[in-house]
Amino acid sequence: MKSVIISEDAIDFLHQKRKPNSIIVIYRGICNISYGYGREFIFIPKLKVLDRKQIDDKYFMMYDGSRVIPVWIEKGILSFLENRPILITLKKGLLKSLKLETGYKILAKR
Repeated sequence: MKSVIISEDAIDFLHQKRKPNSIIVIYRGICNISYGYGREFIFIPKLKVLDRKQIDDKYFMMYDGSRVIPVWIEKGILSFLENRPILITLKKGLLKSLKLETGYKILAKR
């Protein structure tokens, strides 16, 4: 893994809204793409926040650069995220939530 970076506003959001021992889980979400009469399923990385300390052995644990919040990554997508940086930021708007960006999306914004 390259690196996991959680922005300061995302950390503040987690401490205000969640319990202080929350963990971030990056898992394989299924995206259903329909075209014509065919259908295809693609796995994409998704993000959720849990209040548990530990989860099962299907996940690999990392810490962000500040070593504040543990980030658990599903082992099935480790090869996909292997050489990509991961950025977790706060999605601002009416309903605030966390946003996951990986690899080329981060570089395209900068």
